[in-house]
Order: sequence, then structure tokens, then C-alpha cells
Amino acid sequence: MFLFSIWIINVWLLSLSSFGLTNPLTEIDLDVENLEEINRNKRQETSEICDFGTDVDQITCDWTNKNGSSLKWEFGAGSLSNWLGGPTMDANADGKGGYIFFETSLLVPDSRMAQNALIESAVEPTTSLNGKCISFNYAIDGLSVAGLRVLLHPINEEENDHDTFDRILWSSKDVTDGKWKRAEVLYTFNKEHQIIFEGVAKDLGDPLRRYRGYVAVDNIARQPGSECKGHCTFEGGFCSWYNEDGDDFQWSLGRGSTNPSTGPASDRSSSLHGGMEGGFAFIDSSYPRKPGDIALLSSEDFEATPMNEPLCLRFWTHMYGSGIGTLSVILNDKDEGTDTELWSLSGESGNVWHQAEVPISCPNSFRIIIAGQVGQNQLGNIAIDDVSLIPGSCPISPQVAAITPGDCRFEVDECGWTNASPRERTDDFDWERITGMETRPLMIDHSLGTDKGYFLALGKGNTQRPGSRALLGGKEIKMQFQPRCMTFWYILNEPYIEPPGSSLGSLAIYTKTFDKHNVPIVTPKWQLYNHQGPEWKFAQTFINEINYTIIIEGTWGSSKTNGIIAIDDITFYNGQCSVLPKEAEIRPGDCHFDKDTCGWVIENHKTVPVQSWKLAVNTRRPANLLDKTFGAPEGYVYFDLFNHNAAINEVNFVSPVIPSNKESYCMAFWFAAFGAGEDAQLIIMRQDNTTNEENPKEILWQVQAADLDSQRPLWTPGQLTVDGSTDFNVVMRGMATNGGFAIDDITFSNGGCPTRPEQAKVKSMENV
Repeated sequence: MFLFSIWIINVWLLSLSSFGLTNPLTEIDLDVENLEEINRNKRQETSEICDFGTDVDQITCDWTNKNGSSLKWEFGAGSLSNWLGGPTMDANADGKGGYIFFETSLLVPDSRMAQNALIESAVEPTTSLNGKCISFNYAIDGLSVAGLRVLLHPINEEENDHDTFDRILWSSKDVTDGKWKRAEVLYTFNKEHQIIFEGVAKDLGDPLRRYRGYVAVDNIARQPGSECKGHCTFEGGFCSWYNEDGDDFQWSLGRGSTNPSTGPASDRSSSLHGGMEGGFAFIDSSYPRKPGDIALLSSEDFEATPMNEPLCLRFWTHMYGSGIGTLSVILNDKDEGTDTELWSLSGESGNVWHQAEVPISCPNSFRIIIAGQVGQNQLGNIAIDDVSLIPGSCPISPQVAAITPGDCRFEVDECGWTNASPRERTDDFDWERITGMETRPLMIDHSLGTDKGYFLALGKGNTQRPGSRALLGGKEIKMQFQPRCMTFWYILNEPYIEPPGSSLGSLAIYTKTFDKHNVPIVTPKWQLYNHQGPEWKFAQTFINEINYTIIIEGTWGSSKTNGIIAIDDITFYNGQCSVLPKEAEIRPGDCHFDKDTCGWVIENHKTVPVQSWKLAVNTRRPANLLDKTFGAPEGYVYFDLFNHNAAINEVNFVSPVIPSNKESYCMAFWFAAFGAGEDAQLIIMRQDNTTNEENPKEILWQVQAADLDSQRPLWTPGQLTVDGSTDFNVVMRGMATNGGFAIDDITFSNGGCPTRPEQAKVKSMENV
């Protein structure tokens, strides 16, 4: 499994406070001061790795809270988590294993405006030229968390040494939902220094600061630089990267250009922090190079990336000179023997270092090739520095280096994503590219984590009505024969939710393709409804179409609060993935009836009357019944039957085929009775789909209007267990002489569930 990492820079810093060493699960009376002193000096047998012991044998190794900091890191264990805070298990999935954590909701009298807690290592000696690899596990969760950083703090021994700037080696602002993740950092530094873990809480003025949250760290390891696989600072060579045989020339190592018209003056970290140390890799375009010559720098072999676990290749580029050619990143599939270009940038980009990122995913063992191509003249040196591999997806950066369209951070523009044309009349308003400073309350974007960063938000339009929507389309992606994964970050936040429940709106992802007759086919891929929380959350969905366009749909509900629906950091990478979060998965049979019936059909039967199941629209629907999803005047399905002869009419509404899950499904929905008659019934049946013959329908659920208040229709939750051992259809039968039922928000999930409401239980299963 690849370790989480950040580009390879210089050291890190942090501080820790007194650990809670008293174990609440034992009755032994401990002398805390003496025990703290003992444990502060207690080292594990392998001093380069610290797992922080157990709940009864706490070990702090040489990590201590920084003097003078009012907020502290504490010792924690899973067995103590519900009392003191922190994850329920350590990084080794041991409920009694130890770790350190910072409770981000903590407020102390002398904290004033304090937001961070610092825990620092003992003084570290200078690294070798090959650097040091620091790896650790971390977990972040809760509303009051702002992030975790790893810093390098220089130790100045001489009075005239003014290098006092802490280097940020690694950072993360994303919650892990209580799960442990692994990270690693490669760095070099030629002086004594300390490594610091900095846990950061939200600002005291943020109302979320009072909510519980934590940043936890475990299994800190200090190892030789070669342990950071795929990382390289190029200070002591090419690390595990090597020049390919059979290309036109070789990549070289350098400290600074000898030609002021091309190449960098110094390496990336020195250009930022100063100093005389540091090197980089580059292609030398001078004589005897010719235009078009290519040099290939290859990584070591990597194992296949597991499903849902792509990597992010992060590196820095310097492309300065009038003769700059092309820099490319190529993925070589070792098993298939194929090369796929993932990233390519041509031409001059200024006399500065720029960060680049590209997502990496492969179902087989692979290697990464960085190709440098000479341009039109000899002023075309291309340099790279600080290469690292980080678990997780990332938008291609810069966006102009993308081979296929779609990736976007929205910091520069919309990257080709466009709103539907007003001439098409397919939506009601537009998506808007804004900063967090334009929202109330203020919010931050996901890319930069500041209120000055950009993202896309659902516009309000001049007249917002429930069910109004905005469509955003990407550029057509042609001839993608391999499956792809789309990842992004989203917010659906409704600050105040009224008693009937959230009515914010929805966010949905569709693919648009065309059949052989050029008829458009729109396929739903991902959808979430209403309030999901005030923070950015990760999402992904699987795409297997060929020649398709992505459509992002935002829909407003009836909420009167200042809610927001937004999206940021869109990424596409080759490979399969599951739908996340799971509740956004669209299964056969799921339907909110916003635009159509999602494959549910009226049963073709000769006794079906003219009155049948219909989609509610503003001009034709039951009186006083808004849809459940958004509180809109349309967006649900209903039957309304009337017969002068007092004979009960029947109408069937049949789901698409629902595939077997080998166990059972829970079918959940909302229903409402309406009309003057009390004989109206709603019956739900299962019909096996394993043969072509007319299979009997098994009654699973049944309610009568006589048991409900049909004069004042109200939405009522319903659910039932459906056998999933074979493929099946669900049949919803409506029966009435004067009145009917409405249905909305049907979902299927794995596993059984109790029948609700209670009166819907069928005493003995019947076949009809």
C-alpha cells in the first residue's frame, strides 16, 4: 500500500504537551509527575519508530509538547476515546494501543486566540545527502478541525544564522472520518533541526469550534530516504529513478544553470527558503542536442493500485527559455506493455518553479516515465525537483497539461465546463465561479483552503422556485475504452432546517451519450439530496461509457435559508472505483420522480383504466400536497381513481428489474393518502423475474386510506424487506373508487429492515 506523502522539502516541526498518563481503567493510584518524567525518557527498543505503547504502558518516546503552547497534545487509546477523545482504535486496529492526539474543541483560559497545538521531536542531526524518510499514521475527524501539518524547525547555533523559517513538509485539511491513513515525507537538511506535528483547530470565531474534533498521530518512523518509495529531491542523485536506455540522451543533475537565458538559478527549496544546499534534475538542450531529442527518466516498478486507491504524482517544474520543448508524464503498464501519456506541457512558463500534479492508477504493475523533449533551439533546459507519490486522487495541474478534458480546481477559470445555453431552455439559471468571500457566512474553497480560493456554486437566479435547476456540461470525452473514475469535493449545506426536514435541493452527475440514431441518452451516475453538512466532502463515481459528456446538475429545493450547493477539485483518472458516499449510489428502482419515473412503468393490462399512475406537475396534482424531496409543487408520482359505479379500480406501477444481491433489500419510500373515499389501498408486491412466464405476485406490504388522514394528506415514511435471492420486480398496486395515494423518494439498500408503518404488515404472505 502506498504511503501518503507530500513533496520532499525540508524538515517539520511540532509540539506536544503533557500526556494524560493516568489510566481510567485501572484502580492503581499513579504519581503523575514521576510517571511523566519516567515516560519522557522511556524509549522503545527501536528508537526510530514510536507506536506510543498501550493504555496501561504509555510511551511518548522523545516527543514533547512545545514549551509555551497553551493547547496540548495528549496521550490517547481506543479504550479511552469515548471519555477523553481521539479515535476508537490505534493505527494497528488495537483498541488498547496508544497514540497521541489534539482535541480541537479544547479551550483553556490562557489560550486567547490559540488555534494550534505543537508537539516536537528531540533535536535531529543533519541528514545525509540522500535525506530522511519520515512516515506516520494520522486520523482527522470532527467539525472543529482545520488540519494537520508537519514542519521542519531549524536550530540556529550561530548568532549570525538567521534561518528561522519553519518549512512545511506535509499538510492535510481533509477529515478521514475516523479512519487511519499513512503518510510519508522525504527531506534533506544540512543543520540540526526538529520535526514538529502541528494540529490546527478552527478559528475561535467559527461557531464550529465548540464541536468535538481531533487530530491523531501514530507509528512515527524515521528511516533512510530510500524508504520513501518514488520520492526524490535529487540532492544525492536520482534516488530510485534512472535514465532509460535507448533514448536520445540522458537526464543530468544540477545545482544551478550556467546560462542565464534558460534553466533555474537554484533548486526548488533553495529558491523558496534560501541557502546553498540543493539540486535538481534537468535536460541539457545545448550542443550536441537537436530539436526533438528525447530523454527518459524512469521510476522503479510499482505494484498495481487497488480499486479506490489511486496515487497522485507531485513534482515541481522549471521551464524557462525561448527554446523550451515538451515535458511529459507517461504510465508504462508492465503487464500489457503499453504506454499512456497522462500529462504534457510545452513552451516557456517563466523563470520560476511551478508545482505539477497528475493522478496515477493502473490495474497491473507499472512504472512512471518522465520524458523531456528538446525544443527549437538550445535555450530549452527543462528541470524537475521534489518528486513524490501521494495516495489519493488530484486534479491535473496545471490544467493545460491535461490530455483529456475535465480536471479542474477552478482557480484560473472553469476549465471548459460551461453552463447550458439559454437558447436550449433546459435549465433555469447558471452555476457561478465564486470565492468564499462572496458567501454568507464566509466559507473556504477546497483547493487552497482559504476564502480567496475559487469553486463552483449553484446560482440563485432572479426568481428561485422549488425544483429550479442549473446544468453544467463538460467537453466531450472521445474514445475512452477503459473505465474511468470521476472524483470531486462537494458541499450541500442548509444552515437552518425546519421541522419537516431539509429541503435544500440536490446535486447530481450524469453522462450523456448518443445511440446509433443520434438520440441522446442521459444516464444518472451519482446523486445526493438536501443537507449533508457544512464541510467539503469527498465523492466519486464510476464511468464506463464511450464518447460521453459529463453533466453536473444542481437543483434548489424550497428552503428559505441561505444554503449553498457547491463543487470543487474535479479529477478524472483511468480505472474502476465504487460510488462514494454510498448513499449517492443510484440503484435500479431508486427514484425521486423529479423529471421522470426512472424506469418504473404502468403495467400493460387490459383492465387498466384511463386514470392511472401519473407524474405530479404544477397544473395536475393532488391538492395541498407538495413533493417530499424539495417541497416543490411537482416531483412525485400518484394515482387518483374515481368510479361512478362504485367498483374498485386497480392500477399497477412496476419497477425495472432489480438484480439479486443474494440476500435481501430494504425498500424505503414516502407515501400519502388523499381523496374523499376511505376504500383506497396501496399494496406492494414482489414478482420473481427468473422466468419469462407470468410469475405470481407476493404481497409484502399493504395500507388502507381508512387508517390514515386522507383529508389532509401528509407524507409518511414506509419501508419493507424484499427478498433479493433472485432478480425481481416490485409492483405497486393502487386500488380505489374515489381517491388515491402518492409516492416519492423510493430507495433500495442492501439488508433487511422492519416493516413500517406497523399497520402495513401483512399477517400471512399471499400470492395474487
